[in-house]
Amino acid sequence: MKIPSKTLKAGFSLPVYGLGTWEMGGRMEADYSNDEVEIEAIKTAIDHGITHIDTAELYGAGHAEELVGQAIKGYDRSKLIIATKVSAENQRHDDLLRSFEASLKRLDTDYIDLYLLHRYPANPIAETMKALDELVEQGVVKNIGVCNFTPRRFDEAQKHTKNKLVYDQVHYSLDCREAEKYGLVEYCQKSDVLLCAWGPLSKGALEKALILDEMAKKYGKTPYQIALNWLITQPNVITIPKTTHVEHLEENLGVLGWNLSGGDMEKLTKDFPNQRQVSDRVPLDYPGNIEP
Repeated sequence: MKIPSKTLKAGFSLPVYGLGTWEMGGRMEADYSNDEVEIEAIKTAIDHGITHIDTAELYGAGHAEELVGQAIKGYDRSKLIIATKVSAENQRHDDLLRSFEASLKRLDTDYIDLYLLHRYPANPIAETMKALDELVEQGVVKNIGVCNFTPRRFDEAQKHTKNKLVYDQVHYSLDCREAEKYGLVEYCQKSDVLLCAWGPLSKGALEKALILDEMAKKYGKTPYQIALNWLITQPNVITIPKTTHVEHLEENLGVLGWNLSGGDMEKLTKDFPNQRQVSDRVPLDYPGNIEP
């Protein structure tokens, strides 16, 4: 399956649907008990046309990166878009460079397509961006971006790099609207930035909403497909659900090739019940060296 992409005016492009790997290989500590299943899940995703794979040094204390590195062996690396993240506590200049080398080793690759700041750091952002610029200059990082940044923090980071920040990954779904509260969705659309929605299905909770059942019947889709389509129908928005089950993957991929009408987009935006203005997982007002 060919997954459609969204392309910025600056030229950077990503598929509208990628694979997240949070909780593959453990949470904050490594867990090796499901390695075989999780490696196979990543391979299955690639075999179904997924090319954008998202991970982080934080996930499973680096083991998620190792799983991705093992899974992509045998595939054409040039056709894959591997994104990984440096944790906030490792964003001083020298620490970031060491973290990058460790991630590169775990992923067993020569370069990273998209290297991300996992959160806004407590240290001065200028030294963080200097390190990122050096990696881009060396050719070992193709593009840079951020995660969990508000527009204000995004602007501050952009001031200190000569390279365009192309991406902001944030908790965003029908029921989690903090990205809208901060104006981040509109900011990304106006600033030629891709907004990547993580946690798009709220760990299964969305299917309980009656409005999704109504929309699913109208379109002949499932509630999850409606929820994902609401995201990727928006300009500059893409998503990265995590799944290890092929049946869930195939259901999710049913989000492609159609779009909700403008009226139904508006109805879901306004009428979806129990919308939260603050993420229950990573609120955007965490401490950093400038206010969010």
